[in-house]
Amino acid sequence: MIDRLLRNRRLLGMVVTMLCLLGIAAYNTMPRQEDPSFPYRAAILTVSYPGASADDVERLILRPLADELLQVEEVDFARGTARTGVAISNIRLQDTIYETDKAWDRVRRAIDRARQEFPDDVGAISLDDRIIDIPAVTLAVSGSPSVTELTGVAERLKQNLSDIPGLSRIELDGDADEQITLALDDAALYRLGISPARILNTLSRRNQTTPGGFVVVDGRRLSILPNSEFQSLEAIRATPIALPDGSQVPLAAAADVWRGPAEPRQPEAWLDGERVVLLNLIMEEGTTDAIRFGERVRERIEAIRGEFEPYSIDEMFFQPDKVEERLENLAWSLVLAVVIIVAVVFTGMGLRMGLLVASILPMVAMISVGLYDMGGGVLHQIAVIGMVISLGILIDNAIVMVESIQSGLDHGRSRSEVFQRSVRELAGPLGASTGTTIAAFAPLLLAKGGTADFTRGVPVMIMLTLSVSYLLAISVVPMLAVRFLKPRKQAGRDRLAGLSRWLGARVAGMPGGLILIGGVMVATSLGMTPFMKQQFFPNADRPRVVVELFTPEGTDIARTAELSADLERAIRQKPNVLTVHRFVGFAGPTFYYNLSRYPRAANRGRIVVKTPTLEDTTALVRQIREETRENFPELDVRVGILGQGPPRVAPVEVRLYNASDDQRAEAVKTVYAGLRQASSTVDVRHDLDPGVPSVAIHVDDAIAARYGISRADVAQSLYGQSFGAVAERYRQEDDPIPMVLRSREGTALSLPRLLSINLYNDQGQAVPLSAVATLETRWEPASRFLRDGVRVNAVTANLKTGHSFSQALDSLEQYLADHPLPEGTRMAYGGDAEGSDEANNALLTTAPIGVLLLLFFLLLLFNSFVRVGIVLLTVPLAAVGIFPGLVLSGNPFGFQSLLGVIALVGIVVNNAIVLLDVMDRKLEEGHPIRDAVRRAVEERTRPILLTTGTTVAGLLPLAFSSSTLWPPMAWAIISGLLAATVLTLLVVPAVCVKLVRPRHPEPA
Repeated sequence: MIDRLLRNRRLLGMVVTMLCLLGIAAYNTMPRQEDPSFPYRAAILTVSYPGASADDVERLILRPLADELLQVEEVDFARGTARTGVAISNIRLQDTIYETDKAWDRVRRAIDRARQEFPDDVGAISLDDRIIDIPAVTLAVSGSPSVTELTGVAERLKQNLSDIPGLSRIELDGDADEQITLALDDAALYRLGISPARILNTLSRRNQTTPGGFVVVDGRRLSILPNSEFQSLEAIRATPIALPDGSQVPLAAAADVWRGPAEPRQPEAWLDGERVVLLNLIMEEGTTDAIRFGERVRERIEAIRGEFEPYSIDEMFFQPDKVEERLENLAWSLVLAVVIIVAVVFTGMGLRMGLLVASILPMVAMISVGLYDMGGGVLHQIAVIGMVISLGILIDNAIVMVESIQSGLDHGRSRSEVFQRSVRELAGPLGASTGTTIAAFAPLLLAKGGTADFTRGVPVMIMLTLSVSYLLAISVVPMLAVRFLKPRKQAGRDRLAGLSRWLGARVAGMPGGLILIGGVMVATSLGMTPFMKQQFFPNADRPRVVVELFTPEGTDIARTAELSADLERAIRQKPNVLTVHRFVGFAGPTFYYNLSRYPRAANRGRIVVKTPTLEDTTALVRQIREETRENFPELDVRVGILGQGPPRVAPVEVRLYNASDDQRAEAVKTVYAGLRQASSTVDVRHDLDPGVPSVAIHVDDAIAARYGISRADVAQSLYGQSFGAVAERYRQEDDPIPMVLRSREGTALSLPRLLSINLYNDQGQAVPLSAVATLETRWEPASRFLRDGVRVNAVTANLKTGHSFSQALDSLEQYLADHPLPEGTRMAYGGDAEGSDEANNALLTTAPIGVLLLLFFLLLLFNSFVRVGIVLLTVPLAAVGIFPGLVLSGNPFGFQSLLGVIALVGIVVNNAIVLLDVMDRKLEEGHPIRDAVRRAVEERTRPILLTTGTTVAGLLPLAFSSSTLWPPMAWAIISGLLAATVLTLLVVPAVCVKLVRPRHPEPA
């Protein structure tokens, strides 16, 4: 094999060159985005049930729905909310599901089965299983006080943008549907003796879409167009309505007719105080370069902007700029890491050896990018970070190979002999060390779930680069080394050589003392764990403040809009406020992957504030909290900045279950008080429903029967007076417009006026409501919350700056020890605690595979349980630096730090492998154990220290970067590796002196 490699040097060179060119081409053409894509595991189901109370919606809609969804194995949980007139269910699939289309088909079949149990008058049912899609670009159309006019402009703009390459779809937000209102005059109806039912029937007969066919004249077809549809509002007003005496009057005699926005009031979007309609451009992820997509959008907008004057088209959110900024910053971190690594290699190995080792960096990077692109990879920040982490690790193999060849040349061996001996001796140990590193990342690669999906690019890129670097280290590197290296005249006289001899002497002379020192250091490090904060994922590094607005359940959207507008004006007066976006009745576009998407609700809103820098957000968050506390007692707000990791309701979430509503409410109040007294929490809120006043209509059946009126007639009349009944559709526009028959006041109908409305029997006779019914005002629940069919309430909280969710939950546990929850209450944690547990469990599930792979490579190389145990001893030695490093640097221990620990395991195990490999070769040559250990330390100190130096140097740009995501991981690796390297060179050889004995031939 080695001889064949020598004979085919030119072929090998051509293959490597072509693969490098492939990588350069792939880098310029591959898809780019800021963050990885996620499977479609979340959906929102909305069921309209107009006029029903929250209790009725829960009983008749949510419970049958929950029973059916529980039978779908792919469903993890369904969180249902019942409000007046609507049922909303947030459905989440299991984290192990990746073929989501089939799962959602089963969910739809379950919904169809549940629909058979729904009441007949249930309205529209919609399932949106694409809620995690993030708009690449959000455009705001403004320039008119009429939202209807803006909606028309937005629709026209949508048509102009729909053919942009890479575009998946365009969604409109903040737009207004239209309706034609037929406002009935109750007094006129009574005077004329006609009923709303007669008007409905007349309009239905008049507005038909009956085709007239065609006739042939002189060989040409002439279409016949009957006047069967309404052509204008005047035609609607002039529709003749038959009176009981046979005469006719126009509809305008009994009703006012106008065209306007649909009622009730719809969600709104505002940009810097101006009403806008939004266009969300959703890109085809995984196949489209976000940066080029953004360029195409801007080119198209500039080309058509003149056609839309005097209207304005502004960029509210433009994700491609963030992608370019993020990848550019990481690219500079990558370049800076390479420069630092090259400097370290040149300093430790000299010019010739350093140049050979450094040459592997661009080769591995280009080849890895090319192979990554061929496998369908997308260039995003996680993949780039994986490459940055692997920079210092991947040259380990090259360092060891070059050192071995240089050492052989220094001893006077021929170049051919040095080549063959180095490759033969090192191919196995280097392969095993590479395999152990890959094994350390195997659990992260195989884990499933949202967190694993987010970070999977790290193990993929590290495994790929390490595999490529190993293949180059046993082929290209030795070929270049034997060609360009020369024997050194003064080998072994530099400072590193002197340090190696000193360390070797200490290990051989005092092994017991070194073992004792190592044990004390490990125990001391573990004792610092109570001082380490826990954090699942850090906050994002975008300078935006997000204000979640809540008004009491049952609040009308008009009141929510009024309060949110007042708060927006107050925020504008604060310093360092650049732009303010306000969304009423919905949460706005999900411009960031971590934002939760909420269904429409009249009592909800969101304000997004952009500041000049991330540091400015801290003061602004505090000022907004003070403002709302002092001047907006009706508003319940949750103020914070953008976060990282899987979406969640809040960093701290406590769910409470109890069959008794009263005891569950008591439990909620207890937990609420416990979180409010915690020093680490802020914006504590609960979802207990204070209820809303309702008007109950009690129909006297006996009296109603005498008038020929049923309860259904009463309900239909009441609904028609407020919301109205759709009489017909006006089809002269692109989209049909409903014609709604209702009272003049609509939902603004007063209670005295409600009592005076007329009901109509089958004969069209008018009967006052007060003649057949009485009214009772009572308190009704405005909402009900269920999780998998069980009633639940939740308490949520944000965290103060510098605090973690573990501190908040520890404080809550202490409070509950003195204030126990009511008997029968079940408590469950959500938020970061739940996400952290799920991510850790996903890793623990696949951890045995990584351990088995690690043991496989170690046993394959050493065939000794004693040696395997000594190699694994380096893992606890790494803890000597990890915990103090995180505590002293002020970084919490979270999932990113766990990534660092995993990477650290692979590195320190490699160091032990190359150390024990030399020791075993010396033992085979007949050296005693102390001498073998001493020589192993002397030979491997330089490669181990260089590997440590290059790895630390490569991570320094990440450790000091402005990003909030990667410094915890970088500091975990840096501090752990520095401590583990020293202890690996001292404690591991000392343990070998005590435990390892020369191998004896096994009996035949």
